[in-house]
Amino acid sequence: MTAAEFDTLYPLLKISEERIRAARAAIVDGRTMQSIGDEFGWTKQAVDKAIRSVWELAGRYRESQRIAANLDETLPLGWERVTLIAPSYLIPSFKEAIARALFRPRASAKAATNSESKA
Repeated sequence: MTAAEFDTLYPLLKISEERIRAARAAIVDGRTMQSIGDEFGWTKQAVDKAIRSVWELAGRYRESQRIAANLDETLPLGWERVTLIAPSYLIPSFKEAIARALFRPRASAKAATNSESKA
């Protein structure tokens, strides 16, 4: 985990500052549980518990981000969300084609696409 990713989780962590520092030392800085345990006067198991707390939160955070990204996925059947990068002069014609497709039944939209591609 990068330092930036860890910092994103920081405000959400419900563990002591000391446990956060210990977990960061392992996860971000790559230190061993033994060296962290020696520094804090903890067992390796106690260090492991702090590390697991952060990884569990990271998993829940990633899942919530995935869900949030899909909240607006109320697309019509057969549609997909894409990101389009194209010359500015092509964008209006693309938007017009999408607007036309919104008002076509699915079967005729497919036929129109086929006829447009032949033109």
